[in-house]
Amino acid sequence: MRQVCEHAATMQPVGEHKNVCEDCILEGTRWVHLRQCLVCGRTLCCDNSPRRHMRAHWQSVGHAVMKGVSAGDDWIWCFAHDAPIREADGAWETYDAFAEAGVPVMAAHIAGGATMPRPDFMTADEFPLGDWVGYVRDLHADHELDPADEQAIEAIPGWSWGGG
Repeated sequence: MRQVCEHAATMQPVGEHKNVCEDCILEGTRWVHLRQCLVCGRTLCCDNSPRRHMRAHWQSVGHAVMKGVSAGDDWIWCFAHDAPIREADGAWETYDAFAEAGVPVMAAHIAGGATMPRPDFMTADEFPLGDWVGYVRDLHADHELDPADEQAIEAIPGWSWGGG
């Protein structure tokens, strides 16, 4: 469910990120992807990296908001909410990027004459549409799907909350 992210208020202008994990360089270790703290500007490694320095930074100093700075990254994350955040109507909110991303994919799938996908179905561009259907159906059943996401999904012609 979307909620206001009060941690976004701690964000500061941080300048350019470094092209290395600052802590990995000091330790002589390797990283997978880079993240930049949006409170102090440090560039550290992601949770897929062996040392998970950005998460450790959040846990040790409480800087909850960071952004991805690896090629193709265009998102901001709040560790405290364990969710991506975005600016909306002058405030910052959490959102479910996977739930939102699947809406146009599912609409195109059905518009193309297809039926509800199998649980393991992947689109030609490798979107896990079968997983998405199960995911949003589970959220809906548990009353955890954001109302705006639910409305967008229900607007897909041919959509069904039931199985099959």
